[in-house]
Amino acid sequence: MTSPSEPRTPRLYHAGAGSALPPTIAVGILFAGIATMLAAGVLGASVGAPILATLVVGEVVLAALPLLALRRLDLRRSALGIQRAPAGLYAAAALLGVSFWYLNVRLVSLLPFDETRLRSLSGVVEQPPLVIALLALAVAPAIAEEILFRGAVQRSLATRLFPPAAIVLTSLVFAGYHMSLLQLVPTFTLAIVLGTLAHRGRSVFPAMLAHLLNNTMAILVSRKQPAALAGWFDAHPSAALAACLLATLAGIAMIARTPA
Repeated sequence: MTSPSEPRTPRLYHAGAGSALPPTIAVGILFAGIATMLAAGVLGASVGAPILATLVVGEVVLAALPLLALRRLDLRRSALGIQRAPAGLYAAAALLGVSFWYLNVRLVSLLPFDETRLRSLSGVVEQPPLVIALLALAVAPAIAEEILFRGAVQRSLATRLFPPAAIVLTSLVFAGYHMSLLQLVPTFTLAIVLGTLAHRGRSVFPAMLAHLLNNTMAILVSRKQPAALAGWFDAHPSAALAACLLATLAGIAMIARTPA
């Protein structure tokens, strides 16, 4: 880190060589990971493999590629943000994870999307057993996508760009990676939050927690499990919006209080 006597640099993590993967390596890993996900999807569809199984295989590859590069380049795990973060950021991540998803749900409801696409996406979430859905759509993405996007790509871009630019550019790539117009806006806004958590904590762990809780809450409420929780959101939309907005603002305030 920069010492008090040193000038501040525009870099996201204010660290020297070895603080992140080289940009060319990070971009190569990104494209390799996306290509693998596409290939796994095509192969899985051709052999009739369950879509969630295909997704998990792809997520494993997304996490494995940066970790293999780390080992090959003989870098520390901190080069991917795999290190401790300030305790307050975990509380901020928890608040954002349990609330921000609902703000995105309300935002998407205002956009002119085809209901058929929405029902198709809901089917992927609601049909499998709950444990399988949580593992494939919450746990695996939270770990793998944070290692790749916030750990490898964002940290790498931050060695060349100012923090906001690195966060926004990574968020755009993250939104495009999902290859869905329906998910484009919510994944971008979520990525901004996750990128800011990773930036402030110099760690992917708070972002993983927020990502995990965000997806878990969306899955549970979509499946109406537990019924009392989903019923409350359905019965009290205004109160739910107010509560989630307050929780989100509290999380953002906690992030802002953490030194960059």
